[in-house]
Amino acid sequence: MDPMGKGALRLVAVLVVCLFGLFGASGAAAAGGIIPQLRSLKGGEAVTLGHVKFTVYVPDPANANRGNIFLELSNKRIVERGLLESPRLCGFRCDIATMKRVGRTHLYTYVDPYHFAGNWQDTPGKYYWQAYYYLKGGRTGVVASGVATFRIIG
Repeated sequence: MDPMGKGALRLVAVLVVCLFGLFGASGAAAAGGIIPQLRSLKGGEAVTLGHVKFTVYVPDPANANRGNIFLELSNKRIVERGLLESPRLCGFRCDIATMKRVGRTHLYTYVDPYHFAGNWQDTPGKYYWQAYYYLKGGRTGVVASGVATFRIIG
């Protein structure tokens, strides 16, 4: 016969599940306070050919290594470990860039300075983008936003 009754075992199991849930929720809440938030060009927004402006809000820029916030743009939705990846041979239909901080705010923007036929902003189609940064202070890891879509229309 088991020295602990079935009721005691159930209680221990419920407590363990609750503790894991509590720690998981607090970790998610803490991470939610540092995740970049995509502000413009989200939700399948359609924009015309030409220079496209991306805007990202970073809740605490002090967490970013050297203050760098990066933009990843791709014509295919390939996500590995939460990060958008560029497919091989995507040519000018993909982009990786450093975003520029707007004054001393928490906003970062990017406008591709190049404008030529065949470049992503001059080629109609569906595109995916994401903002991310590397943690500073000897901490390892990447903090990334979700992946958003937009369309270039002629």
